[in-house]
Amino acid sequence: MKNNMKKETLTDALKVIGRIVRDTRPIMPSLIFAAVVSLVSIILSMLAPELIGILTDGIYDYVTDGVVMDADRQLRVAVLLIASYLVSDILSVVTMIIMNNTVSRHFTCRIRIDMSAKISKIPIKKVDTTPNGEIISRMTNDVSIMGGSVHDIFNIIINGVLKLIVITVLIFIANPIMAAVILVFVPASIFLSAKLAARSEKFFAQSREAAGKIYSATEEDLTGFDTVKVYNLEKHKQNGYEQLSEDYRKKSERGYLTSGIVQPIVAVVNNLAYIAICVVGSILVINGTLRVGDLMAFILYTQLFSGPLESISGGMSMMQSTIASARRVYDFLDSEEMEEPKADEVNQECIGKVTFDHVAFSYEEDKPLIRDLNLEVLPGQKIAIVGPTGGGKTTIVNLLMRFYDPTSGHILVDGRCIQEMNRSDVREMFSMVLQDTVLFSGTVYDNIAYGNPSATSEEVMEAARRAHIDFWIDGLPEGFNTVINEESTNISGGQKQLLTIARAYLSNRPILILDEATSNVDTRTELIIQETMDELMKGRTAFVIAHRLSTVENSDLILVINNGDVVEKGTHKDLLSLGGLYSEIYNSQYSIAK
Repeated sequence: MKNNMKKETLTDALKVIGRIVRDTRPIMPSLIFAAVVSLVSIILSMLAPELIGILTDGIYDYVTDGVVMDADRQLRVAVLLIASYLVSDILSVVTMIIMNNTVSRHFTCRIRIDMSAKISKIPIKKVDTTPNGEIISRMTNDVSIMGGSVHDIFNIIINGVLKLIVITVLIFIANPIMAAVILVFVPASIFLSAKLAARSEKFFAQSREAAGKIYSATEEDLTGFDTVKVYNLEKHKQNGYEQLSEDYRKKSERGYLTSGIVQPIVAVVNNLAYIAICVVGSILVINGTLRVGDLMAFILYTQLFSGPLESISGGMSMMQSTIASARRVYDFLDSEEMEEPKADEVNQECIGKVTFDHVAFSYEEDKPLIRDLNLEVLPGQKIAIVGPTGGGKTTIVNLLMRFYDPTSGHILVDGRCIQEMNRSDVREMFSMVLQDTVLFSGTVYDNIAYGNPSATSEEVMEAARRAHIDFWIDGLPEGFNTVINEESTNISGGQKQLLTIARAYLSNRPILILDEATSNVDTRTELIIQETMDELMKGRTAFVIAHRLSTVENSDLILVINNGDVVEKGTHKDLLSLGGLYSEIYNSQYSIAK
Protein backbone atom coordinates (compact mmCIF):
# COMPACT_ATOMS: atom_id res chain seq x y z
CA MET A 1 0.00 0.00 0.00
CA LYS A 2 2.79 2.39 0.97
CA ASN A 3 4.73 1.55 -2.18
CA ASN A 4 1.67 2.27 -4.33
CA MET A 5 1.21 5.63 -2.60
CA LYS A 6 4.87 6.47 -3.17
CA LYS A 7 4.58 5.54 -6.85
CA GLU A 8 1.48 7.73 -7.20
CA THR A 9 3.26 10.62 -5.48
CA LEU A 10 6.31 10.23 -7.73
CA THR A 11 4.14 9.99 -10.85
CA ASP A 12 2.19 13.07 -9.79
CA ALA A 13 5.41 14.99 -9.15
CA LEU A 14 6.79 14.01 -12.56
CA LYS A 15 3.55 15.20 -14.19
CA VAL A 16 3.88 18.57 -12.47
CA ILE A 17 7.51 18.90 -13.59
CA GLY A 18 6.52 17.85 -17.12
CA ARG A 19 3.86 20.54 -17.20
CA ILE A 20 6.33 23.19 -16.02
CA VAL A 21 8.66 22.13 -18.84
CA ARG A 22 5.80 22.33 -21.36
CA ASP A 23 4.94 25.80 -20.10
CA THR A 24 8.49 26.91 -20.93
CA ARG A 25 7.95 26.35 -24.68
CA PRO A 26 7.56 30.08 -25.44
CA ILE A 27 10.95 30.76 -23.82
CA MET A 28 12.61 27.58 -25.12
CA PRO A 29 14.83 29.38 -27.71
CA SER A 30 16.32 31.53 -24.93
CA LEU A 31 16.74 28.49 -22.68
CA ILE A 32 18.51 26.58 -25.48
CA PHE A 33 20.81 29.55 -26.11
CA ALA A 34 21.55 29.73 -22.38
CA ALA A 35 22.23 25.98 -22.38
CA VAL A 36 24.73 26.29 -25.27
CA VAL A 37 26.52 29.17 -23.52
CA SER A 38 26.56 27.18 -20.28
CA LEU A 39 27.91 24.10 -22.08
CA VAL A 40 30.80 26.12 -23.54
CA SER A 41 31.47 27.45 -20.02
CA ILE A 42 31.53 23.87 -18.68
CA ILE A 43 33.93 22.67 -21.37
CA LEU A 44 36.30 25.56 -20.66
CA SER A 45 36.19 24.86 -16.94
CA MET A 46 36.99 21.20 -17.67
CA LEU A 47 40.28 22.25 -19.31
CA ALA A 48 41.57 23.69 -16.05
CA PRO A 49 42.50 20.43 -14.24
CA GLU A 50 44.36 19.14 -17.30
CA LEU A 51 46.27 22.42 -17.68
CA ILE A 52 47.10 22.51 -13.96
CA GLY A 53 48.33 18.90 -14.28
CA ILE A 54 50.70 19.94 -17.13
CA LEU A 55 52.04 22.85 -15.06
CA THR A 56 52.49 20.57 -12.04
CA ASP A 57 54.40 17.93 -14.05
CA GLY A 58 56.77 20.60 -15.43
CA ILE A 59 57.56 21.93 -11.96
CA TYR A 60 57.77 18.42 -10.41
CA ASP A 61 60.19 17.13 -13.10
CA TYR A 62 62.35 20.22 -12.65
CA VAL A 63 62.47 19.90 -8.84
CA THR A 64 62.90 16.12 -8.52
CA ASP A 65 64.80 15.11 -11.68
CA GLY A 66 66.43 18.37 -12.68
CA VAL A 67 64.71 18.36 -16.07
CA VAL A 68 65.07 21.73 -17.76
CA MET A 69 61.75 23.59 -17.53
CA ASP A 70 60.30 24.94 -20.78
CA ALA A 71 59.48 28.42 -19.53
CA ASP A 72 57.69 29.48 -22.73
CA ARG A 73 55.51 26.38 -22.67
CA GLN A 74 54.70 26.85 -18.97
CA LEU A 75 53.81 30.49 -19.65
CA ARG A 76 51.53 29.56 -22.54
CA VAL A 77 49.78 26.94 -20.41
CA ALA A 78 49.39 29.44 -17.54
CA VAL A 79 47.90 32.08 -19.87
CA LEU A 80 45.57 29.48 -21.37
CA LEU A 81 44.55 28.42 -17.84
CA ILE A 82 43.75 32.00 -16.80
CA ALA A 83 41.86 32.60 -20.05
CA SER A 84 39.79 29.43 -19.64
CA TYR A 85 38.83 30.41 -16.08
CA LEU A 86 38.06 34.00 -17.10
CA VAL A 87 35.97 33.15 -20.18
CA SER A 88 34.16 30.37 -18.29
CA ASP A 89 33.18 32.80 -15.52
CA ILE A 90 32.04 35.44 -18.03
CA LEU A 91 29.88 32.89 -19.84
CA SER A 92 28.39 31.81 -16.50
CA VAL A 93 27.37 35.41 -15.82
CA VAL A 94 25.88 35.67 -19.34
CA THR A 95 23.90 32.47 -18.70
CA MET A 96 22.59 33.84 -15.42
CA ILE A 97 21.49 37.13 -17.07
CA ILE A 98 19.70 35.28 -19.87
CA MET A 99 17.94 33.00 -17.41
CA ASN A 100 16.87 35.79 -15.05
CA ASN A 101 15.53 38.02 -17.81
CA THR A 102 13.80 35.20 -19.66
CA VAL A 103 12.18 33.64 -16.63
CA SER A 104 11.17 36.90 -14.91
CA ARG A 105 9.95 38.73 -17.99
CA HIS A 106 8.19 35.90 -19.76
CA PHE A 107 7.60 32.72 -17.78
CA THR A 108 6.29 34.09 -14.46
CA CYS A 109 4.67 37.08 -16.17
CA ARG A 110 2.69 34.85 -18.51
CA ILE A 111 1.53 32.56 -15.70
CA ARG A 112 0.26 35.56 -13.71
CA ILE A 113 -1.54 36.85 -16.81
CA ASP A 114 -3.13 33.39 -17.25
CA MET A 115 -4.24 33.40 -13.61
CA SER A 116 -5.67 36.90 -13.97
CA ALA A 117 -7.61 35.78 -17.05
CA LYS A 118 -8.79 32.70 -15.15
CA ILE A 119 -10.40 34.85 -12.46
CA SER A 120 -12.86 36.20 -15.02
CA LYS A 121 -13.83 32.64 -16.05
CA ILE A 122 -14.29 30.87 -12.73
CA PRO A 123 -17.74 30.71 -11.14
CA ILE A 124 -18.69 33.47 -8.70
CA LYS A 125 -19.12 30.76 -6.07
CA LYS A 126 -15.41 29.92 -6.30
CA VAL A 127 -14.50 33.56 -5.66
CA ASP A 128 -17.05 33.83 -2.84
CA THR A 129 -15.70 30.75 -1.07
CA THR A 130 -11.96 31.40 -1.61
CA PRO A 131 -10.29 34.08 0.55
CA ASN A 132 -8.83 36.88 -1.56
CA GLY A 133 -5.48 36.52 0.17
CA GLU A 134 -5.31 32.86 -0.86
CA ILE A 135 -5.64 33.79 -4.54
CA ILE A 136 -3.10 36.60 -4.12
CA SER A 137 -0.68 34.17 -2.46
CA ARG A 138 -0.90 31.82 -5.43
CA MET A 139 -0.43 34.64 -7.96
CA THR A 140 2.59 36.13 -6.19
CA ASN A 141 4.46 33.81 -3.83
CA ASP A 142 3.73 30.49 -5.56
CA VAL A 143 4.35 31.82 -9.08
CA SER A 144 7.67 33.33 -7.97
CA ILE A 145 8.72 29.95 -6.59
CA MET A 146 7.67 28.35 -9.89
CA GLY A 147 9.94 30.83 -11.68
CA GLY A 148 12.77 29.54 -9.53
CA SER A 149 11.89 26.02 -10.66
CA VAL A 150 13.05 26.80 -14.21
CA HIS A 151 16.44 27.71 -12.75
CA ASP A 152 16.42 24.49 -10.71
CA ILE A 153 15.58 22.31 -13.71
CA PHE A 154 18.21 24.14 -15.77
CA ASN A 155 20.84 23.59 -13.05
CA ILE A 156 19.96 19.91 -12.75
CA ILE A 157 20.15 19.30 -16.51
CA ILE A 158 23.04 21.60 -17.52
CA ASN A 159 25.18 22.20 -14.44
CA GLY A 160 24.31 18.81 -12.98
CA VAL A 161 23.69 15.93 -15.36
CA LEU A 162 25.51 17.32 -18.41
CA LYS A 163 28.54 18.44 -16.41
CA LEU A 164 28.60 15.06 -14.67
CA ILE A 165 28.63 13.26 -18.03
CA VAL A 166 31.45 15.45 -19.40
CA ILE A 167 33.61 14.92 -16.30
CA THR A 168 32.91 11.16 -16.30
CA VAL A 169 34.00 10.83 -19.92
CA LEU A 170 37.18 12.85 -19.29
CA ILE A 171 38.27 10.91 -16.21
CA PHE A 172 37.64 7.54 -17.84
CA ILE A 173 39.76 8.59 -20.80
CA ALA A 174 42.51 9.73 -18.42
CA ASN A 175 42.55 6.77 -16.01
CA PRO A 176 39.78 4.14 -15.68
CA ILE A 177 40.96 2.99 -12.23
CA MET A 178 40.80 6.47 -10.71
CA ALA A 179 37.48 7.10 -12.48
CA ALA A 180 36.03 3.94 -10.92
CA VAL A 181 37.09 5.14 -7.44
CA ILE A 182 35.18 8.43 -7.96
CA LEU A 183 32.08 6.80 -9.44
CA VAL A 184 31.72 4.35 -6.53
CA PHE A 185 30.41 7.23 -4.42
CA VAL A 186 27.98 8.73 -6.99
CA PRO A 187 25.02 6.31 -6.52
CA ALA A 188 25.09 6.81 -2.75
CA SER A 189 25.07 10.58 -3.17
CA ILE A 190 22.15 10.61 -5.64
CA PHE A 191 20.15 8.03 -3.64
CA LEU A 192 20.39 10.04 -0.42
CA SER A 193 19.51 13.26 -2.23
CA ALA A 194 16.39 11.78 -3.82
CA LYS A 195 15.26 10.15 -0.56
CA LEU A 196 15.54 13.29 1.55
CA ALA A 197 14.15 15.58 -1.16
CA ALA A 198 11.01 13.43 -1.45
CA ARG A 199 10.41 13.69 2.31
CA SER A 200 10.53 17.49 2.23
CA GLU A 201 7.77 17.91 -0.40
CA LYS A 202 4.84 17.38 1.99
CA PHE A 203 6.27 19.96 4.40
CA PHE A 204 6.60 22.52 1.61
CA ALA A 205 2.99 21.86 0.57
CA GLN A 206 1.85 22.56 4.13
CA SER A 207 3.96 25.73 4.32
CA ARG A 208 2.44 27.06 1.06
CA GLU A 209 -1.05 26.62 2.55
CA ALA A 210 0.06 28.38 5.73
CA ALA A 211 1.46 31.25 3.63
CA GLY A 212 -1.92 31.58 1.90
CA LYS A 213 -3.60 31.99 5.30
CA ILE A 214 -1.15 34.78 6.20
CA TYR A 215 -1.94 36.61 2.94
CA SER A 216 -5.68 36.24 3.65
CA ALA A 217 -5.33 37.52 7.22
CA THR A 218 -3.24 40.49 6.07
CA GLU A 219 -5.72 41.40 3.32
CA GLU A 220 -8.62 41.10 5.79
CA ASP A 221 -6.91 43.25 8.44
CA LEU A 222 -6.10 46.00 5.95
CA THR A 223 -9.63 45.96 4.52
CA GLY A 224 -11.15 46.17 8.00
CA PHE A 225 -8.51 48.57 9.37
CA ASP A 226 -11.05 51.07 10.76
CA THR A 227 -13.08 48.34 12.48
CA VAL A 228 -9.96 46.92 14.10
CA LYS A 229 -9.14 50.37 15.47
CA VAL A 230 -12.68 51.14 16.65
CA TYR A 231 -12.97 47.92 18.66
CA ASN A 232 -9.35 47.99 19.92
CA LEU A 233 -8.70 44.63 18.30
CA GLU A 234 -5.06 45.35 17.49
CA LYS A 235 -3.71 42.97 20.14
CA HIS A 236 -6.23 40.25 19.25
CA LYS A 237 -5.38 40.52 15.55
CA GLN A 238 -1.66 40.61 16.33
CA ASN A 239 -1.97 37.42 18.39
CA GLY A 240 -3.80 35.74 15.53
CA TYR A 241 -1.15 36.89 13.05
CA GLU A 242 1.62 35.61 15.34
CA GLN A 243 -0.07 32.20 15.50
CA LEU A 244 -0.33 32.02 11.72
CA SER A 245 3.29 33.13 11.35
CA GLU A 246 4.42 30.57 13.90
CA ASP A 247 2.52 27.83 12.07
CA TYR A 248 4.15 28.92 8.79
CA ARG A 249 7.58 29.01 10.47
CA LYS A 250 7.25 25.47 11.83
CA LYS A 251 6.06 23.99 8.56
CA SER A 252 8.64 25.86 6.50
CA GLU A 253 11.37 24.97 8.97
CA ARG A 254 10.63 21.26 8.63
CA GLY A 255 10.69 21.50 4.85
CA TYR A 256 13.88 23.54 4.63
CA LEU A 257 15.54 21.50 7.37
CA THR A 258 14.85 18.25 5.53
CA SER A 259 15.95 19.64 2.16
CA GLY A 260 18.87 21.49 3.77
CA ILE A 261 20.36 18.22 5.03
CA VAL A 262 20.82 17.08 1.44
CA GLN A 263 23.80 19.21 0.45
CA PRO A 264 25.83 18.60 3.67
CA ILE A 265 25.36 14.84 3.20
CA VAL A 266 26.44 15.10 -0.43
CA ALA A 267 29.45 17.14 0.72
CA VAL A 268 30.39 14.36 3.18
CA VAL A 269 30.13 11.75 0.41
CA ASN A 270 32.23 13.95 -1.87
CA ASN A 271 34.86 14.39 0.82
CA LEU A 272 35.04 10.60 1.21
CA ALA A 273 35.57 10.36 -2.55
CA TYR A 274 38.27 13.05 -2.26
CA ILE A 275 40.08 11.06 0.46
CA ALA A 276 39.80 7.84 -1.56
CA ILE A 277 41.30 9.54 -4.63
CA CYS A 278 44.19 10.91 -2.60
CA VAL A 279 44.96 7.51 -1.05
CA VAL A 280 44.60 5.44 -4.25
CA GLY A 281 46.34 8.11 -6.34
CA SER A 282 49.31 8.30 -3.94
CA ILE A 283 49.74 4.51 -4.13
CA LEU A 284 49.68 4.65 -7.94
CA VAL A 285 52.25 7.51 -7.97
CA ILE A 286 54.54 5.54 -5.65
CA ASN A 287 54.19 2.51 -7.91
CA GLY A 288 55.05 4.69 -10.90
CA THR A 289 51.80 4.01 -12.73
CA LEU A 290 50.52 7.58 -12.31
CA ARG A 291 52.25 10.92 -12.67
CA VAL A 292 51.97 13.59 -10.00
CA GLY A 293 50.38 16.00 -12.47
CA ASP A 294 47.72 13.40 -13.32
CA LEU A 295 47.00 12.93 -9.61
CA MET A 296 46.67 16.69 -9.21
CA ALA A 297 44.25 16.74 -12.18
CA PHE A 298 42.16 13.94 -10.66
CA ILE A 299 42.00 15.71 -7.31
CA LEU A 300 40.69 18.80 -9.10
CA TYR A 301 38.24 16.67 -11.10
CA THR A 302 37.00 15.22 -7.82
CA GLN A 303 36.33 18.74 -6.57
CA LEU A 304 34.61 19.57 -9.86
CA PHE A 305 32.59 16.38 -9.50
CA SER A 306 31.11 17.64 -6.25
CA GLY A 307 29.67 20.68 -8.03
CA PRO A 308 27.29 18.76 -10.33
CA LEU A 309 26.28 16.42 -7.52
CA GLU A 310 25.45 19.37 -5.29
CA SER A 311 23.57 21.01 -8.19
CA ILE A 312 21.53 17.84 -8.66
CA SER A 313 20.90 17.35 -4.94
CA GLY A 314 20.17 21.03 -4.32
CA GLY A 315 17.90 21.17 -7.35
CA MET A 316 16.04 18.04 -6.24
CA SER A 317 15.46 19.44 -2.76
CA MET A 318 14.28 22.83 -4.06
CA MET A 319 12.10 21.12 -6.66
CA GLN A 320 9.96 19.80 -3.79
CA SER A 321 9.14 23.36 -2.79
CA THR A 322 8.45 24.14 -6.44
CA ILE A 323 6.17 21.14 -6.89
CA ALA A 324 4.15 22.19 -3.83
CA SER A 325 3.70 25.70 -5.25
CA ALA A 326 3.08 24.48 -8.81
CA ARG A 327 0.32 22.18 -7.59
CA ARG A 328 -1.48 25.17 -6.04
CA VAL A 329 -1.04 27.31 -9.16
CA TYR A 330 -2.17 24.55 -11.54
CA ASP A 331 -5.02 23.62 -9.21
CA PHE A 332 -6.30 27.19 -9.65
CA LEU A 333 -5.66 27.27 -13.41
CA ASP A 334 -7.42 23.90 -13.82
CA SER A 335 -10.40 24.80 -11.64
CA GLU A 336 -13.86 24.58 -13.16
CA GLU A 337 -14.85 27.43 -15.43
CA MET A 338 -18.29 28.89 -16.00
CA GLU A 339 -19.99 27.14 -18.88
CA GLU A 340 -20.94 29.44 -21.70
CA PRO A 341 -23.55 28.29 -24.20
CA LYS A 342 -22.81 28.57 -27.91
CA ALA A 343 -25.21 31.45 -28.36
CA ASP A 344 -25.67 33.77 -31.30
CA GLU A 345 -24.88 37.42 -30.80
CA VAL A 346 -27.87 39.38 -29.48
CA ASN A 347 -28.96 41.84 -32.16
CA GLN A 348 -32.46 42.75 -31.04
CA GLU A 349 -32.94 45.75 -28.78
CA CYS A 350 -33.82 44.90 -25.19
CA ILE A 351 -37.21 46.28 -24.12
CA GLY A 352 -37.04 44.95 -20.53
CA LYS A 353 -39.70 42.26 -20.13
CA VAL A 354 -38.51 39.83 -17.44
CA THR A 355 -40.11 36.46 -16.57
CA PHE A 356 -39.30 34.02 -13.78
CA ASP A 357 -40.67 30.61 -14.76
CA HIS A 358 -40.75 28.08 -11.89
CA VAL A 359 -37.29 29.17 -10.74
CA ALA A 360 -35.62 27.23 -7.92
CA PHE A 361 -32.18 27.82 -6.47
CA SER A 362 -29.94 26.88 -3.55
CA TYR A 363 -26.38 27.79 -2.65
CA GLU A 364 -26.03 24.39 -0.98
CA GLU A 365 -27.77 21.29 -2.33
CA ASP A 366 -29.34 20.28 0.95
CA LYS A 367 -30.56 23.82 1.80
CA PRO A 368 -33.08 25.06 -0.80
CA LEU A 369 -33.52 28.83 -0.79
CA ILE A 370 -35.86 29.70 -3.69
CA ARG A 371 -38.30 26.87 -4.34
CA ASP A 372 -40.75 27.92 -7.06
CA LEU A 373 -40.59 31.57 -8.10
CA ASN A 374 -43.00 32.68 -10.82
CA LEU A 375 -43.11 36.30 -11.84
CA GLU A 376 -43.76 38.38 -14.93
CA VAL A 377 -42.39 41.93 -15.09
CA LEU A 378 -43.55 44.16 -17.92
CA PRO A 379 -41.26 46.65 -19.63
CA GLY A 380 -40.95 49.89 -17.69
CA GLN A 381 -42.31 48.50 -14.42
CA LYS A 382 -40.70 49.26 -11.08
CA ILE A 383 -40.48 46.11 -8.98
CA ALA A 384 -39.58 46.43 -5.31
CA ILE A 385 -38.14 43.43 -3.48
CA VAL A 386 -38.48 43.64 0.30
CA GLY A 387 -38.36 41.30 3.26
CA PRO A 388 -36.27 40.19 6.23
CA THR A 389 -32.49 39.98 6.00
CA GLY A 390 -31.36 36.65 4.52
CA GLY A 391 -34.71 36.03 2.90
CA GLY A 392 -33.31 35.80 -0.65
CA LYS A 393 -33.65 39.34 -2.02
CA THR A 394 -30.05 39.67 -3.25
CA THR A 395 -30.20 36.10 -4.55
CA ILE A 396 -32.80 37.18 -7.10
CA VAL A 397 -30.38 39.85 -8.33
CA ASN A 398 -27.57 37.27 -8.50
CA LEU A 399 -29.78 35.10 -10.70
CA LEU A 400 -30.78 37.99 -12.94
CA MET A 401 -27.12 38.93 -13.52
CA ARG A 402 -26.15 35.26 -14.00
CA PHE A 403 -23.69 35.38 -11.14
CA TYR A 404 -25.44 32.10 -10.35
CA ASP A 405 -27.78 30.00 -12.49
CA PRO A 406 -31.07 28.49 -11.26
CA THR A 407 -31.00 24.84 -10.25
CA SER A 408 -34.28 24.48 -12.14
CA GLY A 409 -36.65 26.70 -14.07
CA HIS A 410 -35.87 29.56 -16.42
CA ILE A 411 -35.40 33.31 -16.36
CA LEU A 412 -36.39 35.05 -19.58
CA VAL A 413 -35.70 38.56 -20.83
CA ASP A 414 -37.89 39.59 -23.76
CA GLY A 415 -38.85 35.94 -24.15
CA ARG A 416 -35.28 34.68 -24.39
CA CYS A 417 -33.85 32.39 -21.69
CA ILE A 418 -30.78 34.05 -20.19
CA GLN A 419 -29.21 30.64 -19.40
CA GLU A 420 -28.92 30.20 -23.17
CA MET A 421 -27.16 33.56 -23.61
CA ASN A 422 -23.55 34.55 -23.04
CA ARG A 423 -23.10 36.15 -19.64
CA SER A 424 -21.56 39.26 -21.20
CA ASP A 425 -24.68 39.73 -23.36
CA VAL A 426 -26.93 39.31 -20.32
CA ARG A 427 -25.01 41.89 -18.30
CA GLU A 428 -25.08 44.38 -21.18
CA MET A 429 -28.80 44.73 -20.47
CA PHE A 430 -28.37 45.73 -16.81
CA SER A 431 -27.11 48.71 -14.85
CA MET A 432 -26.56 48.04 -11.18
CA VAL A 433 -25.90 50.09 -8.05
CA LEU A 434 -25.02 48.08 -4.95
CA GLN A 435 -25.08 48.90 -1.27
CA ASP A 436 -21.39 48.01 -1.05
CA THR A 437 -19.66 50.60 -3.21
CA VAL A 438 -16.66 49.61 -5.29
CA LEU A 439 -14.28 52.27 -6.58
CA PHE A 440 -10.94 51.76 -8.29
CA SER A 441 -7.63 53.55 -8.01
CA GLY A 442 -7.75 56.40 -10.48
CA THR A 443 -9.48 59.73 -11.02
CA VAL A 444 -13.08 60.67 -10.34
CA TYR A 445 -13.57 60.84 -14.11
CA ASP A 446 -12.20 57.30 -14.57
CA ASN A 447 -14.51 55.87 -11.90
CA ILE A 448 -17.60 57.33 -13.53
CA ALA A 449 -16.42 56.33 -17.01
CA TYR A 450 -16.31 52.64 -15.98
CA GLY A 451 -20.04 52.69 -16.69
CA ASN A 452 -19.28 53.25 -20.38
CA PRO A 453 -15.57 53.40 -21.34
CA SER A 454 -16.44 54.74 -24.81
CA ALA A 455 -18.46 57.69 -23.45
CA THR A 456 -17.42 61.24 -24.30
CA SER A 457 -16.33 63.69 -21.61
CA GLU A 458 -19.63 65.56 -22.07
CA GLU A 459 -21.57 62.36 -21.35
CA VAL A 460 -19.49 61.67 -18.23
CA MET A 461 -20.12 65.20 -16.95
CA GLU A 462 -23.85 64.88 -17.73
CA ALA A 463 -23.99 61.63 -15.72
CA ALA A 464 -22.35 63.46 -12.80
CA ARG A 465 -24.90 66.27 -13.09
CA ARG A 466 -27.85 63.87 -13.11
CA ALA A 467 -26.42 62.14 -10.02
CA HIS A 468 -26.16 65.58 -8.35
CA ILE A 469 -22.42 65.35 -7.71
CA ASP A 470 -21.24 67.87 -10.28
CA PHE A 471 -21.20 70.66 -7.66
CA TRP A 472 -19.11 68.49 -5.32
CA ILE A 473 -16.67 67.51 -8.08
CA ASP A 474 -16.28 71.16 -9.14
CA GLY A 475 -15.20 71.93 -5.56
CA LEU A 476 -12.39 69.37 -5.60
CA PRO A 477 -8.81 70.68 -6.09
CA GLU A 478 -8.42 68.88 -9.43
CA GLY A 479 -12.10 68.54 -10.30
CA PHE A 480 -12.77 65.43 -12.38
CA ASN A 481 -9.01 64.73 -12.40
CA THR A 482 -8.87 64.32 -8.61
CA VAL A 483 -7.26 60.96 -7.83
CA ILE A 484 -9.13 58.56 -5.55
CA ASN A 485 -6.62 56.61 -3.47
CA GLU A 486 -6.47 52.85 -3.26
CA GLU A 487 -8.72 52.55 -0.20
CA SER A 488 -11.00 55.45 -1.28
CA THR A 489 -10.36 57.13 2.07
CA ASN A 490 -10.14 60.64 0.61
CA ILE A 491 -13.89 60.75 -0.11
CA SER A 492 -16.90 60.08 2.11
CA GLY A 493 -19.15 57.02 2.02
CA GLY A 494 -22.00 59.02 0.57
CA GLN A 495 -19.77 60.44 -2.16
CA LYS A 496 -18.66 56.91 -3.07
CA GLN A 497 -22.30 55.90 -3.45
CA LEU A 498 -23.05 58.94 -5.60
CA LEU A 499 -20.14 58.10 -7.91
CA THR A 500 -21.48 54.58 -8.45
CA ILE A 501 -24.93 56.03 -9.14
CA ALA A 502 -23.40 58.37 -11.74
CA ARG A 503 -21.69 55.32 -13.24
CA ALA A 504 -25.10 53.65 -13.61
CA TYR A 505 -26.53 56.77 -15.25
CA LEU A 506 -23.70 56.70 -17.79
CA SER A 507 -24.23 53.03 -18.71
CA ASN A 508 -27.81 53.89 -19.76
CA ARG A 509 -29.11 50.31 -19.99
CA PRO A 510 -32.75 49.20 -20.23
CA ILE A 511 -32.92 47.29 -16.93
CA LEU A 512 -31.86 48.73 -13.58
CA ILE A 513 -30.97 46.94 -10.35
CA LEU A 514 -30.78 49.11 -7.25
CA ASP A 515 -29.68 47.30 -4.11
CA GLU A 516 -30.14 49.78 -1.24
CA ALA A 517 -28.62 52.38 -3.56
CA THR A 518 -29.31 55.29 -1.22
CA SER A 519 -28.30 53.60 2.02
CA ASN A 520 -25.08 55.61 2.49
CA VAL A 521 -26.42 59.10 1.90
CA ASP A 522 -28.09 61.53 4.27
CA THR A 523 -31.85 62.09 4.28
CA ARG A 524 -31.73 65.31 2.23
CA THR A 525 -29.46 63.75 -0.40
CA GLU A 526 -31.61 60.61 -0.39
CA LEU A 527 -34.67 62.65 -1.34
CA ILE A 528 -32.77 64.31 -4.20
CA ILE A 529 -31.36 61.02 -5.44
CA GLN A 530 -34.74 59.31 -5.12
CA GLU A 531 -36.32 61.98 -7.29
CA THR A 532 -33.67 61.72 -10.00
CA MET A 533 -33.83 57.93 -9.87
CA ASP A 534 -37.55 58.07 -10.43
CA GLU A 535 -36.80 60.04 -13.57
CA LEU A 536 -34.11 57.57 -14.60
CA MET A 537 -36.45 54.60 -14.10
CA LYS A 538 -39.09 56.02 -16.43
CA GLY A 539 -39.28 53.81 -19.49
CA ARG A 540 -36.95 51.25 -17.90
CA THR A 541 -37.57 48.04 -16.00
CA ALA A 542 -36.27 48.46 -12.46
CA PHE A 543 -35.66 46.03 -9.62
CA VAL A 544 -35.27 47.84 -6.31
CA ILE A 545 -34.10 46.01 -3.20
CA ALA A 546 -34.97 48.05 -0.13
CA HIS A 547 -35.17 47.81 3.63
CA ARG A 548 -36.71 51.26 4.08
CA LEU A 549 -40.18 50.72 2.70
CA SER A 550 -40.81 54.46 2.37
CA THR A 551 -38.54 54.42 -0.71
CA VAL A 552 -40.66 51.88 -2.61
CA GLU A 553 -44.21 53.02 -1.92
CA ASN A 554 -44.70 54.13 -5.53
CA SER A 555 -43.57 50.80 -7.03
CA ASP A 556 -45.77 49.11 -9.61
CA LEU A 557 -45.35 45.81 -7.78
CA ILE A 558 -43.85 44.93 -4.42
CA LEU A 559 -42.58 41.41 -3.76
CA VAL A 560 -42.25 40.34 -0.13
CA ILE A 561 -39.57 37.64 0.05
CA ASN A 562 -39.16 35.41 3.09
CA ASN A 563 -37.07 32.22 3.18
CA GLY A 564 -36.73 32.36 -0.59
CA ASP A 565 -40.47 32.41 -1.30
CA VAL A 566 -42.70 35.24 -2.48
CA VAL A 567 -45.08 35.31 0.47
CA GLU A 568 -46.91 38.48 -0.61
CA LYS A 569 -47.10 40.62 -3.74
CA GLY A 570 -49.06 43.66 -4.75
CA THR A 571 -49.00 47.45 -4.54
CA HIS A 572 -48.16 49.35 -1.38
CA LYS A 573 -51.84 50.00 -0.65
CA ASP A 574 -52.86 46.40 -1.32
CA LEU A 575 -50.18 44.97 0.95
CA LEU A 576 -51.02 47.34 3.81
CA SER A 577 -54.68 46.36 3.62
CA LEU A 578 -53.66 42.69 3.58
CA GLY A 579 -52.23 43.07 7.09
CA GLY A 580 -49.46 40.53 6.56
CA LEU A 581 -45.65 40.60 6.76
CA TYR A 582 -45.32 43.77 4.65
CA SER A 583 -47.76 45.61 6.88
CA GLU A 584 -45.90 44.40 9.97
CA ILE A 585 -42.51 45.62 8.64
CA TYR A 586 -43.94 48.93 7.44
CA ASN A 587 -45.71 49.68 10.73
CA SER A 588 -42.61 48.77 12.75
CA GLN A 589 -40.51 51.20 10.68
CA TYR A 590 -43.19 53.88 11.02
CA SER A 591 -43.25 53.39 14.80
CA ILE A 592 -39.46 53.72 14.99
CA ALA A 593 -39.59 56.85 12.84
CA LYS A 594 -42.18 58.41 15.20
